[in-house]
Amino acid sequence: MGCAVAVLALAVGSGLAAQVASFEGTRIADVQYSPAGILDTADLASAQPLKKGEPLRARDVADAIDALFATGRFQDISVEAEPTSEGVIVRFVTQPQWFIGSVNIEGKLPSPPGGGELRSNSRLTLGVAFREEDVNQAIAGMTRLLKSNGLYDASIEPRIERSGDAQEVFITFHVKAGKRAKYEMPEIHGGQLLPENTILRATGWRLPIIHWWRQVTSARTRSGVQHLQAAYQKKDRLLARVELQQTEYDAARHRVRPHVDVTPGPKVKVTAIEAKVSKRVLKRYVPVFEERDVDTDLLVEGKRNLQDYFQSRGYYDALVDFRVQPPQDDLETIQYVISKGQRFKLVHLSITGNKYFDANTIRERMFIAPAAFNLRRGRYSEAFRRKDEATIADLYKANGFRDVAIATEVDRDYRGKAGDVAVTINITEGRQWLVDKLTVEGMAQAPKREVLAGVTSIEGQPFSEVSLAADRDAVLTWYYKHGFPDATFKAAWRQSGAPDRVEVSYTIVEGKQQFVRGVMMSGLHTTHRSLVDKNTTLKPGDPLSPVDETAMQKQFYDLGVFARVDTAIENPAGDTQHKYVLYDFEEANRYTLSVGVGAQVARFGQPSAYSLGSPAGTTGFSPEGSISITRLNFLGLGHTITLHGVYSTIDKLASLSYQQPHFWNSDRRNLTYALVYDNELDVRTFASRREEVSVQLSQKYSKSLTAMFRFAYRGVSVSDVVIPVLLIPQLVQPVRIGIFSANFVQDRRNNAVNPSRGMLNSADVGIAGSFFGSQRSFGRVLLRNATYYRLTKNLILARQTQLGIIVPFTAPTGLTDQESVPLPERFFAGGADSLRAFAFNEAGPRDTGAAIVPGGPSSRPTGFPLGGNALFVNNVELRFPLLGENIQGVFFHDMGNVFTSLSDMSFRFSQRNPQDFNYTVHAAGFGVRYRTPVGPVRFDVAYTINPPSFDGFNGTPQQLLLCNPNNPASLAQSYCQVTRQNTGHFQYFFSIGQTF
Repeated sequence: MGCAVAVLALAVGSGLAAQVASFEGTRIADVQYSPAGILDTADLASAQPLKKGEPLRARDVADAIDALFATGRFQDISVEAEPTSEGVIVRFVTQPQWFIGSVNIEGKLPSPPGGGELRSNSRLTLGVAFREEDVNQAIAGMTRLLKSNGLYDASIEPRIERSGDAQEVFITFHVKAGKRAKYEMPEIHGGQLLPENTILRATGWRLPIIHWWRQVTSARTRSGVQHLQAAYQKKDRLLARVELQQTEYDAARHRVRPHVDVTPGPKVKVTAIEAKVSKRVLKRYVPVFEERDVDTDLLVEGKRNLQDYFQSRGYYDALVDFRVQPPQDDLETIQYVISKGQRFKLVHLSITGNKYFDANTIRERMFIAPAAFNLRRGRYSEAFRRKDEATIADLYKANGFRDVAIATEVDRDYRGKAGDVAVTINITEGRQWLVDKLTVEGMAQAPKREVLAGVTSIEGQPFSEVSLAADRDAVLTWYYKHGFPDATFKAAWRQSGAPDRVEVSYTIVEGKQQFVRGVMMSGLHTTHRSLVDKNTTLKPGDPLSPVDETAMQKQFYDLGVFARVDTAIENPAGDTQHKYVLYDFEEANRYTLSVGVGAQVARFGQPSAYSLGSPAGTTGFSPEGSISITRLNFLGLGHTITLHGVYSTIDKLASLSYQQPHFWNSDRRNLTYALVYDNELDVRTFASRREEVSVQLSQKYSKSLTAMFRFAYRGVSVSDVVIPVLLIPQLVQPVRIGIFSANFVQDRRNNAVNPSRGMLNSADVGIAGSFFGSQRSFGRVLLRNATYYRLTKNLILARQTQLGIIVPFTAPTGLTDQESVPLPERFFAGGADSLRAFAFNEAGPRDTGAAIVPGGPSSRPTGFPLGGNALFVNNVELRFPLLGENIQGVFFHDMGNVFTSLSDMSFRFSQRNPQDFNYTVHAAGFGVRYRTPVGPVRFDVAYTINPPSFDGFNGTPQQLLLCNPNNPASLAQSYCQVTRQNTGHFQYFFSIGQTF
């Protein structure tokens, strides 16, 4: 047999059969593909029917070509037949289809537009088939975007790279932006009516006063047009229309002249008659102001809104109508005629007929509410009534009560008192419909028990359409998660023989299951591939799950080193069961610099070189500056290095930290190394200086439980002591501390910023000793428990208890166990976030003049706080709405103190003498919370019921030094004046966030 090769053209039917007539019926010696590996082996076997050893038929060749094209992975296919001694070799010669693997923007880009906006404007979608003409269309779209942002001289150069691994095309656009154009005087067409300066000020295209034209951006052009329209509408021209016709670019002058068309329209005046209504209320409830249009539908909506508004304020009989006056003298008047009627007060709300649900379950879903502290007239309107009836009915229907009926009775002049109203919700539940039988058909590939585990419409359970919809979502979610993208679900039901019983049937069409052929990554430059591989949970052969795909995308984002992670299925519409999953990364900027400035206005108590007369603190001002430099993705491993500094008159801090997230390949475990220098001068008697090196392992055990294990080795010392020689020398000398601590936090609050239910438990346990190289030995425990209870719909009871104990042991010679604990390591309390009976850190023992070096200066007290080795604080708050939805009121009671030691802890109410600080101090007060996006802003006023008194020295440090037995008696007497002082009854606090 010769070696001639016959080429079979791409034809079907008789045309193809004629070309292979000489090979028709010939035994197939082999089936080959050039190039090989385009399709997965399993997809290839199912796509074409030609088998080695079987006779060749033209019909089979045509079917094979159709099936291969349907896979979407080929641009062109031809077939060659080569005769051999064993029959004929059939060879499919193909041209593979390419798919978009990534789209990148490079070059020095001024913002706007950013790289993301340009990429989006290219209209190139990850994973779809690539065509050469798509690049030109992308360039055209991005060029339009650049020009709309004033970059008329920009140029874009594409670069295309191909990878045969998954037939991917990587497209990079290099952008040279050029200089941004500026605006010039716009052309206004139509009725202008406003002065030129007003128009320019409204558009914002020219800087005021200096009259320099701004640079052109798309957002600035758009907002300028919108602001100009708003300027007309502020003049009551609600029908004004301002449109941008075109922008005219002068290349020689690099200027852009906007052409704007203005239709001012008449003035529109909306008023209320027969009832006083503020303009603010009219703007809120009449939608013509928001929609900037006047038509009947909007006026009718405003009528309903105003009627609901007055009804909700107690005018249950309020009637509202409107009339439109014909335009006259460039003015169109719209009048809302309001008849308020008698004002009522909803004093009682009851629910009857309910058996399946209790009253609280129903009431918490209702808008109607009786009068309360924050609702002086209660809340009722016809709109609220209709909404509540529908909500209650939906609740019952979702639980099988298909025939439920809701009726509302309004009893006016309730119990004979004019203006009082009682509302009764009458519920006729009817019979509960139950599922008698569930039939599922069509499940062949999926495990039935696993799929139906989340189904609720099973025998004996309540029947409702809501349950059917929930079952549909649960079943299809399982199928989609396990790689069945074409799965369908159909539900049907019919009544069974028994009354109020139904038979439910589900029909499922599963479709073909799809699998992961491979996971392809692109865009990694500095990031090690090993970091990505550790977080790659999808593997070849796994079901192609969109849920797992997006979960893996989230894991990549959680690494904190990528600015963008795009994911897609390559060739999503192709008829194959094995598909590539694509991930395209854009690495985040590795360096981040942040600078902050601020100030603190608070009651400070730091010692002064001029006076010791205010140990309880005085109001002061402390400016503050901070800087942070962060290096992300260090060494490409996802690690982070942060250098942070703070400088103010009361705090000087510098820290260097190295964070290793996902330690030991766990996304729940982080390791952090830190170097810290901190010199803090606050209300304490001294400045605390800390030089520390530490390592901390953080482990998240569950959603609510986190543990942190930390070893710190630090040097602590005190400086700026009131009078250094007044303290025992060992208290002033630097001390080396080696301490191992463990902190456990269980957080079950519903909202960490502003909780209303749940609890928070924490335990901080540490031990320092010579076995860790520490010069002082002590154990330390700080326990905290906080709970939050919703007493009613509007009342929240929050409470917190803190207990701290320091137990010293092996004290150095010359010091008692209590004195051996360095001052910076002791407990301090007081302030907005702990014990509001005191200013910041002002609670606990104070200098009484006892800690004096023998033979030194006279034993004169200064009254400054020294901290203690035991702490107890209990806070209770009753939180309630005060004004509207954003302002909350709080009544609180704080009690506790810092004690010398655990054995000195006492719940006594009164102070025995000015040297006794080991008793419990109480404070009661009132606070206001204003809700903001970053948490509540709060202001608290506390009245301390039993503040401590103490003896202090009302003079300067130099004068205290002169109070010495070695000085002449007259000199010592003149400077040794002790004064009785106290911490004061009233304390004021202003801060952000709840107290606890």
